[in-house]
Amino acid sequence: MSYIQLIEDEIKSYRRLNVDTKIEKESYIIGAGDSYAAALVIEGKTKRKAIALDPYEALEIPLDREIIIVSVSGKTKYNIEVAKRAKKEDKKVISITANKDSPLAKESDEIILLPYSSRTPLPGTLSFLLTLSALYSMFNLEEDTEDTEGITLNDNPFFVGKEENYGIAYFASLKMNEIFGSPANYERLELFVHSPIFSTRGRQIVILSSGDERERTLSKLVNFTDVYITECKGAFCNAFFIIKSVINTMKKRNWDRIYFMEDKQILNISSTMIY
Repeated sequence: MSYIQLIEDEIKSYRRLNVDTKIEKESYIIGAGDSYAAALVIEGKTKRKAIALDPYEALEIPLDREIIIVSVSGKTKYNIEVAKRAKKEDKKVISITANKDSPLAKESDEIILLPYSSRTPLPGTLSFLLTLSALYSMFNLEEDTEDTEGITLNDNPFFVGKEENYGIAYFASLKMNEIFGSPANYERLELFVHSPIFSTRGRQIVILSSGDERERTLSKLVNFTDVYITECKGAFCNAFFIIKSVINTMKKRNWDRIYFMEDKQILNISSTMIY
C-alpha cells in the first residue's frame, strides 16, 4: 500500500477520545516533536494554564505544576529522565503514550493509553490527532468539528497561527521537514509581522485562521506573494487541513515517499540524540 493511502486511511479512522483523567490545576505538558506541537496547542487553548516544555530543558527547571509527559513511543530519552526526576521529587507523573510497556509508562503513576499502532513507520498524523484529543478531554476542552479542504503546498512555506493554531503551525512545519525534506517556517500572528514577514517574498504563506479579523487583514495585505487563509477557527479543523494539504501535495508531486526514512545519515543522528 502507498504512503499516501496509509496516511489517508489513518485520518479517516480518527475518532474522538474521552479520558477519565481530568486536569484542573496548572500544569506542564512535556514532549518533543509532534508531542510538543500538541502541547503548544493546549498552551494556547488554555491561555497558558498549561505550559509546553521541551523535555531536555524540563530537567533544569522547578517541576512546580502537574506533570504530563507525552510520547507516542514512550522511548524518548529525556521524557524518561524527566519522569525519573519527578519520581525522586515525589511528583505524580501522568503519561500519554501508545506503548503501555514502554520505559516511560513504567516510570509513570498514571497512563493515558492512545489507541494507536502502525506496522509501517509514518510521520505522525493519526497519532498527533489522538494525542491532541486526549489532551482536550483531560483539560475539558471541546473539539471543534468544522471541516475544510486542503490545498497544494509549495516548497519552503510559511505557516502563521494564533493561540492554539500556533501549535498547528509548528506541526505543519514538522510535516514538511519529515515528508518532503523541505524547510518551512512557523510563527505567531503578531510576531510574524514584526520581522519574519521580510523573508516571505516568493514564498507561500498559509494563515491558519482562528476567526480573528486581523488575520483577514494580513491575508489581504500580503498580496505580493502566494497567500492562503483557512476557513477554520479551531485547532482540529486546521490540523486536518494541514494533513489533507500534505496528501494533496504528495499526489501532485507524485511523491510516494517519506523523506526522513530515506536520509539514513540524518536519521541515525536523530535517533542517536533522541533515544
